[in-house]
Amino acid sequence: MTQKTMIIEQLGEEELLRPSLVNTALAANDRIKYYFTLLQAARAHAENPAAECSNLRGEREAAGENNALLDRVVEGSELISTGIYKIPHAEEIMSSLRTCLEEMADPILRNDHGHPEELLQRLETLTAGLPSGEYGTVPLEAIQAITAGKRTEGDSIHILVMDMHRALNAMQVKLSRETINGARTYLLTAEDREMVEAFMEGLNRTAPLKFDHPGLGTTATRSGKRLVIQNDIGMTDAHVLVVTIEGATVSITYTDIHMPRLQFFQGLFEGWHVRWHDTVSKTADSRFEQEVYHLSVGTYQAQDADELKRFLDHLGSRIVFMIDWNRARKRLRNFVRNSDAIGILSWAAHNNIGHRAWLQLGGESLIYGALESVTGAAVRPGEPLHQIIGRENAVNYLKWVLDTTKNSLVANHSLLLVRDEIKAELQRYFRSVNEELLSLIEEHTYLAFDVATAVRDSLLSIQRSCDKACIERSARRAKQWETRADDIVNTVRSLSMRMEAPDIFSHLISVTDDVCDYLEEACFYITLIPNGGPATPIHKNLTNLAEIALRGSQEFIKVIIAAQYIYRGGGRMEMKTFLESVDRIISLEQVADEELRECHKTILRESADHRDLWLYSEIAQNIENSTNAQRKSSHLMRDIIMEKIIR
Repeated sequence: MTQKTMIIEQLGEEELLRPSLVNTALAANDRIKYYFTLLQAARAHAENPAAECSNLRGEREAAGENNALLDRVVEGSELISTGIYKIPHAEEIMSSLRTCLEEMADPILRNDHGHPEELLQRLETLTAGLPSGEYGTVPLEAIQAITAGKRTEGDSIHILVMDMHRALNAMQVKLSRETINGARTYLLTAEDREMVEAFMEGLNRTAPLKFDHPGLGTTATRSGKRLVIQNDIGMTDAHVLVVTIEGATVSITYTDIHMPRLQFFQGLFEGWHVRWHDTVSKTADSRFEQEVYHLSVGTYQAQDADELKRFLDHLGSRIVFMIDWNRARKRLRNFVRNSDAIGILSWAAHNNIGHRAWLQLGGESLIYGALESVTGAAVRPGEPLHQIIGRENAVNYLKWVLDTTKNSLVANHSLLLVRDEIKAELQRYFRSVNEELLSLIEEHTYLAFDVATAVRDSLLSIQRSCDKACIERSARRAKQWETRADDIVNTVRSLSMRMEAPDIFSHLISVTDDVCDYLEEACFYITLIPNGGPATPIHKNLTNLAEIALRGSQEFIKVIIAAQYIYRGGGRMEMKTFLESVDRIISLEQVADEELRECHKTILRESADHRDLWLYSEIAQNIENSTNAQRKSSHLMRDIIMEKIIR
């Protein structure tokens, strides 16, 4: 105890000592947490010496422990017998732990409120059980007894420290003599106030985004050479942010029970060159590997006071996005992949939107309600949205939802209006997917029409002049069109996975592609027809069959165009055009059947040899097969449209 402390006590003005005592106690709390981590890490390394380990230097410096020799403790620890560990500097660690416990208890025991007698009894009982650390040995039971955090398993040093820390925080709030932009402060210098103002300016700028959720309480004090700012973030005991500023150096100590959230927090400082030390996993239980929370220390070196203020402003503005973060991530994972969920939350933080409004207005229930309304059927919880409307669309839609719910809550819009807006936007995504699919199928249909035209024109060329170069050129172009059509098939199959019934459009494009394949095959066989000689009845019959296939392709184009109008909300005329074109395709297929029979008769009668018989039969059969595929495609398209009308 210093002379000033003694004289103040003698004068009976002990109240003046309390801020300093609380500061000392909170600093002791930081060192105790470091000792807990050091003992646990030492035990872990002793049990598994081959595993990588951290020397905890960053944690030591952040805790204000000046003994650099402790950086060798973890690496030097070993298991010397069952349940017995040799830990370097164990005696010093245990002695420091006792001292820090006494420093933490001091201001609480001086306080008239609470139950200091009970605290004193607990302190004496628990410190009596601490090992001496003599000869550098520490038993397993001692480490477990020190660090255990389950109240159901009895009292422990760890539980006592948590209780004292809670009491100290309450005392700190009462001791505060000044409030700076909402932060309770004491013992600050003029320069400290500027730093706290910068931090609170950023925090208050985004704090409204937590809406009704409690949290973000901030205290600031001077502790020796350091300005210390603490923020309680949310309600979780292990979720704490402590910022210390010494000169132009900022040290950020962040604890969290969720490793993904800790990593997300680190990612909020891209571009600021924060150096993060090794993240340490700590446990509230006697088993090191389970029930852990994680601690990370980051350091930022500012170039001058203005840059330091800008960094503190940014740091303060990011804290609100940690509240309920893991809850939001889990809810978003119902609809998209985990990496996309984190990406959405990162985007929302970067754009100062956040996720709290979405959670407050219903979270995932808003999306499920919209899905049921748009699809006309109940959607199972956990059914990924990205499999219904596609990954990119799902991510963009969820970003829009987070932004819309934030704006709606700020503007005090009704929940009914918010739900209607979310449904309407989802309907737009569903409509856009259908329109994109139908647009691709329309493009594919035009390619089939081009191939059908090449077949007809090649047969006409044979009847008129038998221009072999023209026929071969048409066959090459037909092959190029067929290849392009195959690419569209692959695109449609991939895109159709966005639909609630992906097999519908995949099946449709497969059958439609048969039209193109059969006609391209016929175009190739036409190049094999021998040169010379007048046109024969066979050529005329084949040309008639090709004309039927061409007319069928024209009608199917009308089917697809009319279907697109229907999907956009077309009326009676569009439906009439659609159904009439489907009916004509069916009729044309029947005519093609009759024409194929006539072809077979003529081929059998007119063929000069078995080669002609086989070649002309293949051409005729492929053309007729294309009309069969046209009929199947029109039936499938009719089923799709009628299903939409029914729904």
